[in-house]
Amino acid sequence: MKKKEENPTGASKRTVKQHIATGQFSKVYLLYGSEPYLTTYYRDEIREALISREDTMNCTVVGTENFNVNSLVNDAITLPFFAEHRVVVVNNSGYFDASDPTFIENVPQIPDTNVVIFCEDKVNKTKKAFLAAKKCPDVTILEFQMLEKADLIAWLGSILGEDGVKVKLSVPEKILDSCGPATNMYLLENEAIKLHDYCMEKGVVDPEDVELLCKNEVEDKVFEMCRSISQKNSKLAISQYNDLLTLKRKPVQIIKRIEGQYVQLLETKQLLEDGVKKNELATRFRVSEWIAGRLISLANSYTKRQLIDAVDACQDAFYLNNRGGLIGNASVENLIIKLLTNAESSG
Repeated sequence: MKKKEENPTGASKRTVKQHIATGQFSKVYLLYGSEPYLTTYYRDEIREALISREDTMNCTVVGTENFNVNSLVNDAITLPFFAEHRVVVVNNSGYFDASDPTFIENVPQIPDTNVVIFCEDKVNKTKKAFLAAKKCPDVTILEFQMLEKADLIAWLGSILGEDGVKVKLSVPEKILDSCGPATNMYLLENEAIKLHDYCMEKGVVDPEDVELLCKNEVEDKVFEMCRSISQKNSKLAISQYNDLLTLKRKPVQIIKRIEGQYVQLLETKQLLEDGVKKNELATRFRVSEWIAGRLISLANSYTKRQLIDAVDACQDAFYLNNRGGLIGNASVENLIIKLLTNAESSG
């Protein structure tokens, strides 16, 4: 019988903790894997162990759009400015999906004060860049896969149990069952925080609370996508759209769900301007005051003009889909890009 392959996440977590505890850092880190929540989380753990969040002078962030190997080498060898360390964060550059080992060949030039952190959603272990990194003693490669079920249950329990809230034993597993096996940790965290906040006043999370709050996956994912758009977080918004696709919803149905959410937010915005209180809003929409509070919070993160434009964009997308201008997934992806552009230009 073939031995089950060990999940590399545990070893990667231990490595990060050891480096932080000892203060012995590699010159370069490559974090990758199927769980973006963990790669992002441990990227930030390494960075914040080296410099403060406020120290923008000694932190350079490079993304897909401005990635250049020669520029990266220059950033990596630039000494810190009145600080102990300098950090370069490289997000989704695609470098380790290519065959150019130039940067890795220059790693020996990087001073001991500096650390480069690659956070990649795609690597190719057969390409020269990755193979060179694997052989380089100054590069630490960290792979993060989805946690095992027992670890996910413990992690969810820790979020639910913050502030002394008690958690019934079956609740974390019920969240996993409700969200489905393909759900990433960003969505699981959102569900746990939502349940924790809802149950704060009564002080305990029951299985019935999971059934109440986690059963409507489509509406909740659309709500969270609208929140990500308001925060101009394009990566998370696209990820949440992909989650909607896993629920086997047709693109035209997703467009109408998004439109319905923005119509509700626009109505919420108008009612707030008219002086309507949270309890009245809850009665109007036939929801709990807690859900009304979430609607108010999200509506306040948009301007009224943004919400009107968002509804118009949804209606245009629906029209184009029906007329054959943009159909299928392309129509929804184009809509999300428009909504993000609207949020950025008006923000």
